[in-house]
This record gives sequence, C-alpha cells and structure tokens, in this order.
Amino acid sequence: MFDEKKLAELKEAVEKWERGNAPAFAKELKKEFVCESGIPVKRVYTPLDLAEKGFDYLKDLGLPGNYPYTRCNTPLGYRSGMWGTSEYAGWPTPEQSNELWKHQIAAGQNMVYIAYDLPSQLGYDPDSPMSEGEVGRVGVSLCSLRDWETAFDGIDIDKVMVSEVINAPAIIAVACHLALAQERGIEFKVLTGSCQNDILKEYVARGNFIFPPVPSMRLTTDILSYCGENLPRYLPITVSFVHQAQTGANPVHHIAFALADAFCYFQYAVQRGIDIDLIAPLVMFLGCNEYHDFFQQIAKFRAMRKIYSRVMRDRFKAKKPESLAAKFYSGNSGTDYHKEQYMNNIIRGALACLVGALAGVQICDVRAYDEQFGIPTKQALLTSLRTQQVVFYETGVADTVDPLAGSYFVECLTLEFEERVTKELEEIERQGTLECIENGYFRRTMAEDAYKWHKRFERGDIVRVGVNRFQSADEERPTTIMRADSRVAKQRVESVQELRRRRDNGKVKRALDEVKAVANMKATAQNNLMPPVLEAVKAYTTYGEICDALREIWGEWKEPVTI
Repeated sequence: MFDEKKLAELKEAVEKWERGNAPAFAKELKKEFVCESGIPVKRVYTPLDLAEKGFDYLKDLGLPGNYPYTRCNTPLGYRSGMWGTSEYAGWPTPEQSNELWKHQIAAGQNMVYIAYDLPSQLGYDPDSPMSEGEVGRVGVSLCSLRDWETAFDGIDIDKVMVSEVINAPAIIAVACHLALAQERGIEFKVLTGSCQNDILKEYVARGNFIFPPVPSMRLTTDILSYCGENLPRYLPITVSFVHQAQTGANPVHHIAFALADAFCYFQYAVQRGIDIDLIAPLVMFLGCNEYHDFFQQIAKFRAMRKIYSRVMRDRFKAKKPESLAAKFYSGNSGTDYHKEQYMNNIIRGALACLVGALAGVQICDVRAYDEQFGIPTKQALLTSLRTQQVVFYETGVADTVDPLAGSYFVECLTLEFEERVTKELEEIERQGTLECIENGYFRRTMAEDAYKWHKRFERGDIVRVGVNRFQSADEERPTTIMRADSRVAKQRVESVQELRRRRDNGKVKRALDEVKAVANMKATAQNNLMPPVLEAVKAYTTYGEICDALREIWGEWKEPVTI
C-alpha cells in the first residue's frame, strides 16, 4: 500500500518542515499533548505513521459493512435512515411516565427508554422498608404487570421500541414486556426492545446487584437463550462501558472491561450448549460517546468493532455476519454534564451526538441539559431529541459512510487503541473476568484512572468550561426543576397493596413455588427461568415478590472488601 520511495521523500519533507518551524513549535501551549486515555497526540500525522504500524487497508479498515467492521456494520450507514433516537427518562409514577413517553413519541422519538427508580432496580416493592425515601426519586416506580398496563396505555408497543435500564431483576422486567404483548395479541417475533441486563458491570462499577455472580449469570443467560429462540428483533442485553467510564476508567480500560464482560457471557452460554449464533446477534453495547477528546472517542468505537469481530470469529467460531458486528446503543453520560453554567450542557450534548454519528452507532441517547439538578424536564428532553435531529438532518454528516476513514490521525488512534485494549484483554483473560471482580482488579484500575484524571483536572490540564476555567460569578439555575412529589411514595404503596388485595393470591403462590423449584434446578437449556417468571408476572406477582423468592434460594451478594 505504501511506496517506499514516496515514504522516503515524505520523511525528508517532514524533517525539513520540523527544522524550519522549530521556533514556532517552541510556542506550543503544552509540553505534551495526550488523550485522556494516556495516548500521546503528535503534532502532525502522515502516511509515515500508518506505514510504521503496518496499516493494511483491507485488513485494518475494510469496506463498510465488511469484516473487520472497523468503519460500520452496514454498507449504507445512515444513508438508509437515521440512527435510533433515545432519551433515557422516567417520571415517578406509571401515570406520569405514560404522559411523558407519549409526548416524546409525538415529538418524533422512535423508542421509549425506561429509567426506573432505585427500589425497582433492586427488586423491592414500594411498600418495602428498603424503599423508604427512594420511591420515584430518580425514575419511574414499576413493580408489576398492572403498572406496565398503566404506563403503556395508548402506546403501540408493536410499533415503538421499548428499552429498559434494569439489571439484577431484568428477567422480571422483560417478562412484563412480553406479558403485555401477549395481552394485546402481539406476536413475540415482531416485538422490538432491549434490556440492559448486564450484571457483571454492576459488580464492577455500579453496585445494583442482588444475587451472587453465578446465579446472576444464569439469569442473564436464560434471558439471552429465551430471546434468541423466541424474539428475533429483541436485544436482551446491552453490555455497558458507560458505567465503567463514569466510575473513572479511561477509554482503553472501559472498553476492555466491557469486551471482557461480553466474552464472559458468551463463554458461559457456550458452556451450557447454547449456539453462539443464536445469541450473539441480539447483543448490543451500551457505550459513551463523550464529547471531550473528540477524535479519541470516535477511534475507540472503531477499534472496539475490530477487536470484537476478530474474537467472535476466531475464538467463538461465530458464522453469521450479524454475530461479528458490534452494535452500539450509545450516548453521553450524566457525569459529562455540570451544574455550573448548565446551558453549556446543550453544546456538550450536540458534540456527543456528533461523535456517535461519526462513529457509526446504531442508537444515540443525548442526555437532558438539566439532568444534574434532578429528573429531566419535558423541555430539556425535547431539546435533546431536537439536537439529534439537527445533527442528522442539517449537518450532512450522515451523507457518506464513515467520513473520517483515511484520516491519518484517526486511523493511527484506532490502531493504538486496538493494541492497548488487546493487551488489557490479555491481562484480564490471564486472571479471569469473574476473578477480576472478586480480587478487586477492576475496581483498583478504575480508582487509579479516576485519581490520575482528577489530578490533571485540578492542575488545569483538563479543562471544563465554566467549571475550572471561565467561571461566572453569578451562576444561573433552571427555573423549573423536576422533583418527585412527596405524595408519590404513599400513592405507590397504596397501589401495590390494592393489587395484592384484588389478584388471585393462590395463583401467585403457585407461580412463586414454580419459580423457586426451577431456580433450585441445575442451570441448563431445559431449566430456563423465563417461562415460570413469565407465568408469575401474568398472575400479577410483583418484582419484589419474585426477587424475594430468588433471594430465598440463592441469597444476596455481599461485596468483598479488597485493598
């Protein structure tokens, strides 16, 4: 690909340029320019840099939709249509969320992305003592099929994708979605949706786990297997690297950790005799296309697709093209936003959306500019949706597939990421993914990364406008801040207690006994927990009751102390 004579001429020209501009180079703002991941950034990039790394067009880049999928997953990119638009949101009650989600759909959003409150995420009903003070505070309180019927009243779930951020009790949430579809006579094969269902990252970065790792892996695998056999358009897991990033992991580490988690799920499933091509097409990554270190963020997605396709082909022997192509449900995270000069968050969101568009993500979620103050308001959520629409319809960035391909800088960054992430994956593989959770390797690495980042931030090497530079004496706050009404908890407690009075509690008991019986069995393809959980949900058993039944069998996980 590279002509040796031309490279020699270029090298001579670069050296002459450097000698001639030495006085100017002395005026650079910093002695060293470096990405937040620790990758040095050179003054200029040329074909010499690619030649030095042995860059091969077909092997390292390829054509759109072809192995190794560095550029994107499809031959057309966004020329065939806009990425999926998403706004992560949930208001305190099912009734309020119904109003919000209808408003979002009317504004042009093509999916509902459920933000649950903490009790729901941890398998507690509103009337549990563990729920006190948290019901409806950070999202919607959903704890039964009855709540789903209310929340999705008037919403065509056969036409709108329904996605959920829930992990430890994910099997119950998915079952509610399926039960509602059955009520409405919707065939599973046409149902679209996704569920985070990534329990490993809960142990690593977020902390919303319930059960020990082994039974939790069983639940995740049961969902994957059931959906692979029955729901061809459903994405039953979104393997996250956004939470690792929020905890402090630099880009090399947070994508390596996510890849390691995905490969751990696949290994567990394959060992249970599940065909890799049954489940791999249904897996998506939940990524963070942060606006800062703009080109680094784009390069990391490209490197991740390349590594993923290679491992899926060579290690797991996947055959289907859709098993080899990593899909991304991506957006910026709330930790990218700041209270100081909070309207600047709109700019940050627009740049994050542009990163996603240039990186070729499948679904983009731009966070609301007022998220740092509480539950996002309707106007802020609408602005986030309009941001995505402006980027797609008004910039022309989607008119060609992978517009940054061939950039010497971007291609070099992509190769550098690939090398560093592969090295990190080898270290995780040496120790074992579950062992890295238990021995604290992931936590220590993220803590070290966070410390290094914060020291650079304190020194001013990393700048956040309005936060550590260009501050304002008079800080404005939003005129409207969404808060959960103090009466919400009482209302939700009364609602779940009324449900228990009206339902067939004998049927509930029988359903819970069957859930416990299957949970006591060996984890096999035949002993899948999804069918009994689905029956329990249809009997109006609550999230908390099903989780309590599983707690009775498996216990709860207590995080080990690591130094």
